[in-house]
Amino acid sequence: MRNAVIPKGGVFTFEALLNHPAGIPARAPNPSSVVTTQAFELDLDSDGIIETVQFTPRGEPFLRVYRAGRLLWQWGKAHWQAWKAQVIDLDEDGYAEFVVGVNRRTRWYPDPQNTIHIYGWTGQYGYAKWLGSRLGSPLKDFALARLHPSQPIRLATLERNRQNQPFVRVYRWSGFGFVALWQSEPVGEPARLELRNDTLYLVSRQCIRALFQPDARLNFTLEEVQRDAPANETFRSESTR
Repeated sequence: MRNAVIPKGGVFTFEALLNHPAGIPARAPNPSSVVTTQAFELDLDSDGIIETVQFTPRGEPFLRVYRAGRLLWQWGKAHWQAWKAQVIDLDEDGYAEFVVGVNRRTRWYPDPQNTIHIYGWTGQYGYAKWLGSRLGSPLKDFALARLHPSQPIRLATLERNRQNQPFVRVYRWSGFGFVALWQSEPVGEPARLELRNDTLYLVSRQCIRALFQPDARLNFTLEEVQRDAPANETFRSESTR
């Protein structure tokens, strides 16, 4: 269990973890694989009191919040097939949000598909804040991070175009949804997004690239990085701009 206090704009990621050769957390791709509950301890509402958040991929409920060992709130249905979550102060108001990747059908999309739910936190319980029907294109993966110190948290997604090629897209949170800011050219497969410390990486079979926002303007780049060591790797940036 990890002890932490969520900073303003801080990010904590919960995933179904495998031992990736490079030491990068990887999400279990097989929906039938066994996934255990992950538990983090953090201050969800900036009051100095630590809560325990449990996330159980594909569980029911898939989210639980405890304080001093007492269950405060739980939510989530098994048939929503929750597969990834982040806890982040998206609005930067001192209250964390739970951003959950689910696989479900909606009123407008009868076939199950990956989408994102956002649940807010009042200090005592969670509530549905945004239950998006879908993003711009079919969703493969997502992660939230601050890509520039003077800019808000951004949502980065791995989506598929009409040719079924994966690409990265960056969104801003508007308070009631996400607005697209940028998208990359198609990237190699297989690929996934990994948040490591404060840097967001696109990991594919061909290479590892870091997603950056070099300045306060809405310009984004994917820069290739190399492993300095096979185990407990660190990264050395090699710009491909």
